[in-house]
Amino acid sequence: MKPQLIPLLPALMLAATGAPAQTAQRAQQPAYFQQGVDYRIEARLDEATNVLHGRARLRYVNRSRATLDSIYLHQHLNAFRPNSLWARRELQFGQRRFQDLGPNDYAYERFTSVSVNGQAARPVYPLSPDSTVVAIALPRRLAPGDTATLLMDWDARLATVPRRQGRAGRHYDFAQWYPRVAVYDRFGWEAHPLLPQGEFYGEFATYDVTLDLAADQVIGATGIAVFGDPGYEVTQADRLVYRRGSGVPLQLITGEPAAGRKYVRFHAENVHHFAWSVDPRYRHDRVTRMELSDAGPGARTLPTIHVLYLPEDTAWARNVAARRTYDALSWLGAKMSPYPWPQLTNLHRLDAGGTEFPMMIMDAGASEGLIVHETGHQWVHGILANNEWKEGWLDEGFTSFLTNWYFEEKNHAAGNDTADVWRGTMQALERLERTDSVQPIALPAEAFRDFRIYNFMTYTKPSAVLRMLREYLGRPTMERVLHEYSRRYQFKHVTGEDFRHVAEEVSGRPLGWFWDQWINRTDKLDYSVSSATSRRLASGSWSNTVVVQRAGQAWMPVDVQVGDVTRQLTSRAARQTLVVTTASKPAEVLVDPKWILIDYNRANNRAAVP
Repeated sequence: MKPQLIPLLPALMLAATGAPAQTAQRAQQPAYFQQGVDYRIEARLDEATNVLHGRARLRYVNRSRATLDSIYLHQHLNAFRPNSLWARRELQFGQRRFQDLGPNDYAYERFTSVSVNGQAARPVYPLSPDSTVVAIALPRRLAPGDTATLLMDWDARLATVPRRQGRAGRHYDFAQWYPRVAVYDRFGWEAHPLLPQGEFYGEFATYDVTLDLAADQVIGATGIAVFGDPGYEVTQADRLVYRRGSGVPLQLITGEPAAGRKYVRFHAENVHHFAWSVDPRYRHDRVTRMELSDAGPGARTLPTIHVLYLPEDTAWARNVAARRTYDALSWLGAKMSPYPWPQLTNLHRLDAGGTEFPMMIMDAGASEGLIVHETGHQWVHGILANNEWKEGWLDEGFTSFLTNWYFEEKNHAAGNDTADVWRGTMQALERLERTDSVQPIALPAEAFRDFRIYNFMTYTKPSAVLRMLREYLGRPTMERVLHEYSRRYQFKHVTGEDFRHVAEEVSGRPLGWFWDQWINRTDKLDYSVSSATSRRLASGSWSNTVVVQRAGQAWMPVDVQVGDVTRQLTSRAARQTLVVTTASKPAEVLVDPKWILIDYNRANNRAAVP
């Protein structure tokens, strides 16, 4: 059959109060497959013009059952310029940071030549004037099992406004920079434009990348340096890895580097993107498990950690950022699965916040929370590659949950209240749940009303939902779920339904009801103390009768604390009576004392005992 580019804008307009019936869809899905992708890239950065001149050979193996007549690529860098869909979407919210950029400041990625199997090809931009999605017609249709070889030359320039890329002086964050093949999966071509709401989806590939740089530049990148000097150590070519490269040089970079220049070659396997940053001022810290005396249970397979920071980044120095990155990797390796790649680089970037890439994270700061969150993405999205445009919660919500879990255990080890980690999240959700702004977590990114709701439904609420799932299944069971999920889907594209089925299989419990009310719908929940009475028994102890009321469409088991005794109610009844005997008369009754549930009215969760 002829594959179709998924309709972009109509697909965004799902109902605001409902989401697709995922379970029914799963039974009808075709068999899983992954396309074969191999990149050989050579690029030269000209700092005088701020232009990167690149050449790439892309080998694309069609492992699907369909015959393809085109290959779709992303040129994400073209989002950061006037008249892109990104810039026009920001205009709707009064932001003009990219729309008003001048000719020397906006980003671009422009083909200078494209050929397929030796024949010239013409790029077509189906969303013009937006140029973040490009179609390359194939001179001969690509049958199942066949290979197409694309040779592409292009020029790229970063924007002076940092957002998922950027440049300032001699600092360059090449988070987006090359023609990146779109994913063709069991649902068809997933060639979505880059927009403020939503992120990425990529094919797992092998990358062999050689960069021609100024000799004093220090570089951090996806992959391992197999030749040349990144700027902090002289790297000897790893002959085994080198032989795995994808063939002869492309002739863009030949011979010895020019005076004042250097070549640095990187190799990466089983990654769905390649990013890099350079700055001659970078300082370098490195740590391995062999250098630490307190390696934890997840540390036995830890890679080398590189940290690149600027002289003014005092919070990063003295191995602080390196140690935090190590602690995050160690903890996550124990909770999820051993880290599978040979290195991780954590580096300072221009943009605020942080962004994840395989084997690399770009951070604006060295706070422990930011480092743990972005390191968590090495698993959820890096190793377990969800479609962030369709199911952003599956990585952003997931790593937000893992980050809070990390701090729960850290607080517990320090003798502090673990509930404090979640209190701000639960209070924010309580306020949101009392409004009409809530939308289903399962919606694609652009279906959310605005960026604030997108953040709540992609980061905040899913993290709390996963915490509820953990408490419902039990922590040991949840850990087994995470181990199996990581093992089964390592280096594969995943969906929320994949995770649900692993959770059901490992726990032995059906979870369709949980997914429906918390992921696919916007069901609300409110537990309250309807009444609480106590009477003294002849033995001197106290019999306490508590009536708990449930409002809203959702249901969850709920803990009720009566004095120093806690019991759990598991009935789905709207009204339940609990009788508890205590040694002394309790002062009050608390429903959900640990703030586990997404309850839209906590004011009625507490009652004094008369």
